[in-house]
Amino acid sequence: MKNIIKIGSLALVVLTLSAYSTAALENLSSHYGFGTGMQLTFPMKPPQALPASGMSVRVWLSDSYGFEANFFVVGSALSFTPRAFLKVINLEIADLYIGLGVGLFAYAPPQDALMLYTPLQGLMGLEMRLTPRVALNGEVGIFGLGGTKGGVTSGLGLHFYF
Repeated sequence: MKNIIKIGSLALVVLTLSAYSTAALENLSSHYGFGTGMQLTFPMKPPQALPASGMSVRVWLSDSYGFEANFFVVGSALSFTPRAFLKVINLEIADLYIGLGVGLFAYAPPQDALMLYTPLQGLMGLEMRLTPRVALNGEVGIFGLGGTKGGVTSGLGLHFYF
C-alpha cells in the first residue's frame, strides 16, 4: 500500500510539473491591461503605518509601465493611494517591479483633530500570473514624510485582469 501511495504521489508531482512547464512556455505576464482586485497592506495601524488595504485598480499601459490606485477607508474617511510601477525583470509568469507613490488618508487619533496624512512611498514587488487573467502580487517598501513617522510596509494583492 505504501508503494502505491509513493508511486501515485510521484505521478501526481510529474503531471503537475509537466502541466506547469507547458503553461510557463506561454508568456502569461505579457497580457497587460486593466485589472481590479484587493490589496492588503501590513502593518495597518495609522498613522505609524500606511493603511492602504482595500479595493485596487491596476493598469499596465505596456509590458513595462503600470499604474495603480488603492481605495480604502480609515476611520470613516475614504482615502486612496496612487502609485506608478516600472518592471525591472519580466519573465513568463512572474515580474519584478519597482514603484513610487503617495498615500492620501485622513485619520483622527482618539481625542485629536482630524488630520490629512500624505506619506511618500517606495516599493519593490513581485507579480505572479496564475492564469492570463489572475495575478497575485507581493510587495515590500518604505514610507515616510507627510505627517507619518515612516517605516517599512509590506502587502499582498490579488487582481483580475479584463
